[in-house]
Amino acid sequence: MKVNDNRKLYRSVYDMKPGIIEEIEIPALQFIVQEGKGKLNSFGRPEEQYWAVWKTVNQLKRITKERNGYQFKLMPHEIVWYENIGGDAWSYSQMMQVPDLITFDMYEEARASVVKRYRDETVPSTKFVSVKQGFCIQKLHVGHYRESGKIVEDLKDYAASKGYKVLDGRREVYLNPPECYPSPDRWQTIVRLQVGTPNKEKSYAE
Repeated sequence: MKVNDNRKLYRSVYDMKPGIIEEIEIPALQFIVQEGKGKLNSFGRPEEQYWAVWKTVNQLKRITKERNGYQFKLMPHEIVWYENIGGDAWSYSQMMQVPDLITFDMYEEARASVVKRYRDETVPSTKFVSVKQGFCIQKLHVGHYRESGKIVEDLKDYAASKGYKVLDGRREVYLNPPECYPSPDRWQTIVRLQVGTPNKEKSYAE
């Protein structure tokens, strides 16, 4: 059975070399999204928070395999960090991309399965959305997540030099999970800012 890997299909979106800043136009992609509040660079999964996105995507993997004979690999965990709402707390959207084959009906079935399986727990709200990031600038950060701020500053300086306006929050794409790579010096994160040129500004979602 062929296994779909959107990381390879969208290689320019999920593959970078360190030390360079790229300008990239990102197409509309489908995501399962969960809103949250937490500490910046906590990898979006503080211990006290139930991560419903991952469980929902796993149910989608089961549904597509059983019904369509279709398997897909899990995509990297992504977070858009929006703003500091007091102390160490930030508002954010954590998400995972899913293949174009996934429909809203499939999502609702997967969501219902998660709620049923974990009926003794409160399952946070999630959304199934198409996100068009549009024109972005990005740079690869290698190291601990809490040190990614210097990459954000590099990107903002680059945007200013080009006359680009930074839009919305900063997106971090966590290419290799810490569970698999315990040493922080091996962690790789694409840091991405959506920007608008002087003649064209794009919205975060469509």
